[in-house]
Amino acid sequence: MDQMFCFQCEQTAGCTACTGATGTCGKPSDTARLQDRLTGALIRLAGVAADKTELSNQVYDTLVDGLFVTVTNVD
Repeated sequence: MDQMFCFQCEQTAGCTACTGATGTCGKPSDTARLQDRLTGALIRLAGVAADKTELSNQVYDTLVDGLFVTVTNVD
């Protein structure tokens, strides 16, 4: 398993970041990397959506669900 650098949640080691094979929350490094990619995609989607006067339910639900999955990763 790879080393991680994860600072996605309130459980980060020493309030800085988790840097081992797994995070304080038990998340493996590959999950942290995938969540970073998802967060980047959500930022790009939000940038595109900002130019719209009204969001479709699908775009809104994708943004909310994606943020919920990445920010609240604690069981």
